[in-house]
Amino acid sequence: MENVKIIPVWDKNNEEWLELRKGGIGGSDAGTICGVNKYNSPYALWSEKTGIVERTFEGNEATEWGNILERPIAEKYAKDYNVAVVEWPVIIWSERDGQEFMFANLDFLIVKPSEQFPAGVVSQYRNLAIPPCGIERILEVKTAGIASPGNPGAWANNQVPQSYMLQGYHYGVVTGVKAITFCALIGGQGIQVRNMTWDEEIAENLIAAESMFWDAVTTLNPPPTDGSEATESAQSKMYPRHSTGKVYEGGAELKELWAEFTLAKEASEDAERERKRLRAQILELVGDAEYATVDGQPLFSYRANKDSETFDSKKFQSQMPEIYAQFTSLRPGSRVLREIKN
Repeated sequence: MENVKIIPVWDKNNEEWLELRKGGIGGSDAGTICGVNKYNSPYALWSEKTGIVERTFEGNEATEWGNILERPIAEKYAKDYNVAVVEWPVIIWSERDGQEFMFANLDFLIVKPSEQFPAGVVSQYRNLAIPPCGIERILEVKTAGIASPGNPGAWANNQVPQSYMLQGYHYGVVTGVKAITFCALIGGQGIQVRNMTWDEEIAENLIAAESMFWDAVTTLNPPPTDGSEATESAQSKMYPRHSTGKVYEGGAELKELWAEFTLAKEASEDAERERKRLRAQILELVGDAEYATVDGQPLFSYRANKDSETFDSKKFQSQMPEIYAQFTSLRPGSRVLREIKN
């Protein structure tokens, strides 16, 4: 590793760790910037990196289990493959010209076995100096289908999910270690190991994409919007309320966009009506049957969900208004896009 700055995080809590990551782009951002992360969008990430929108995601069941299982998975890999694995909790920040915004927060390193770092186990290393043993590969640990459906199929046929692959390239660019191994625990399949093949053209394209994105962050010039939920959520946080009486006077661009939006909305409504018509015909054929088959082969089920209890808030309010008032709060109304009929 050359032209890098090492920042220790082994003594940092989660908030401090997140604060250290604010000033640049990490490996987990690469897939979002390149548009292959279905859970985030370039626009939403831009809104967080600029500080315009506060990051609110603090993890979920899947990410929590991913963190819990990270070390055991690495230990299993070290034992099965008899390699020396090192846990080095630092942020590696690039100091190369034009890449100073890139950093890497690696899961583990695979190193040459030694007395300090024996094969078959995971060793801890707490030092600002690069491990003195010869780094052979970067080891990234993943989970899929453990605490959520995830996308185990993306690992089929010896593949690595695109977002993770770009994360590997990002780490390789920052550290100079261009050999990356992914070890994934996949629900119903166990441990799956993938060694990534390095492609310099992909690495160069990633650097260019991240450079453009970071320029958008520093200049406060947003990337193009898309139709993702992440982008819509970011916009609702950026513009939560209207300014009374304020008017945006649009020209030909806005007029054309509104016409396209109206046509798309009408097409969507037509498609929804057609979907409901077809559904009604199917349900009429099925009646009260629990399952449907074609030539003896199961096609679909039509079953009632488990009964659940609901809280009658209107009845509670009418019978116990004083208690109801103690436990209610005002929720700001959401903005709604409506056509003004002339």
